[in-house]
Amino acid sequence: MLSMKTSEARSFLTPQEVSDLLRVSVYTVRRWIKEGTLPAYKVGRGWRIHESEMNAWREHRQSALPDDTSS
Repeated sequence: MLSMKTSEARSFLTPQEVSDLLRVSVYTVRRWIKEGTLPAYKVGRGWRIHESEMNAWREHRQSALPDDTSS
């Protein structure tokens, strides 16, 4: 039987948890998953997002935004 450390199990987030962290609608998170923008894994009927992949995705999106310091 495979055992998973508790910290490893917690490193996966639900779309609702991601929406709470990013302060967006859960429907927005689901749309990102459907579009393939946000990496996610289908587990049964639900989706799970690896926390480190979500953080990397967020940093990539933030760096892609135009720099607003020119004013």
